Amino acid sequence: MGKIYLVGAGPGDPGLITFKGVQALAQADVVVYDRLVNPVLLYLAPETAELLYVGKSPQKHTMGQEGINQTLVDLGQQGLNVVRLKGGDPSIFGRVGEEAATLAAANLAYEIIPGITSASATMYAGFSVTERLISEKCLICTPTAKLVEFAAEPLAQISQGGSVVIYMGMERLEEVCQTFLAQGAAATLPVAVIQWCSWGRQQKVVATLDSVVAKVHEQDLHNPALVVVGPAAGKGAERSWFEQLPSFGKRLLYVTDQPMTFSEMTEYTAQGIDFYPYFVGDAYDERFDSLHQRWASDLQDYTVEYATPAAKTAFLKEQGGRR
Repeated sequence: MGKIYLVGAGPGDPGLITFKGVQALAQADVVVYDRLVNPVLLYLAPETAELLYVGKSPQKHTMGQEGINQTLVDLGQQGLNVVRLKGGDPSIFGRVGEEAATLAAANLAYEIIPGITSASATMYAGFSVTERLISEKCLICTPTAKLVEFAAEPLAQISQGGSVVIYMGMERLEEVCQTFLAQGAAATLPVAVIQWCSWGRQQKVVATLDSVVAKVHEQDLHNPALVVVGPAAGKGAERSWFEQLPSFGKRLLYVTDQPMTFSEMTEYTAQGIDFYPYFVGDAYDERFDSLHQRWASDLQDYTVEYATPAAKTAFLKEQGGRR
């Protein structure tokens, strides 16, 4: 009898997945994964596991939530072990409650495995959302559904001695800042915007309520990004421990004809590298073809390294000499 595992993949650094998450992936027959899942994590699944992408991005959904729910039911009814791999913590704006309710209604066995959420990963950007005597409370919220309800919260009051952590707020950043100002928050209140938090591609803007919108446009930051408003966010202006890693910011497409373990892959990400493995030759795995296609435009920005001359030959032949 199979089981469905609703698993938090963490914010991006693949090393942040929980041990229980690793265990679930190791026994998966199918992995149903989201757009914000680091692809390195997919290599924790058995070579026999099916990899099913159901990612959702703004204005473009591969599969709607109802379709995802039904897919989980269909797979579960086949007696398969299914891992629903979701970015961050599935209980923080991850709609895990809807998926769990659907599975319960279908009388299917399931388990929820929490993950590390982006609000915790702000430490990769140089600050914690709570800090003694500076930020002693925290509100995690989103303006995506109803901005009116968002504006009804005492945002300015909370941000005086705490942090307001805003998920999925980039498309309404200007409105969000105006809401704080309208409630009486100081124009100089620190705001941090962190894009791809804990990935090697992490970027951030640390500014104030009256300047952050312009600086975000200037640096061309966009989703996925976290917005943190409050005094603690100002500490992000300094380079963090993560941003000081020797290879932070390097984007590496590693082409190899040799198998790699998950531990070998995370040796790269632990150096601050945005790492993407690409297997050719005897190590080729057709399950990742669709993933490569989705990442194709991003991969143009990566530095290419080859494990062997044979791997280079195979890759260039596959790419038609484009690289």
